[in-house]
Amino acid sequence: MDHAAFLVAIRQLCAAADIAAKAGPQDLRFDALQSLAFFRRHDDAGLGRTSSPASTSNDELFLRTAEAALTMAGRNEFSASLALLEQARSLLHAT
Repeated sequence: MDHAAFLVAIRQLCAAADIAAKAGPQDLRFDALQSLAFFRRHDDAGLGRTSSPASTSNDELFLRTAEAALTMAGRNEFSASLALLEQARSLLHAT
């Protein structure tokens, strides 16, 4: 996956986690904040990188998962969004 596509996906994941952390039910906010912190680390690391982005086990699924997580958060489907955030996290390889 190219660097720009990776950054778009990471920012979608950050936005989804941010929405859930601010507007989601109280019992899900901590998980959302943890996801937000995790994906922000990848966003911050990606800003200055000119090399290849972090690797995923499935680039296409990662991109689609990021888009779906943001869509679900925007629809106030916070449990679904958090499940998708967790899926995206599991698709990232440790770097």
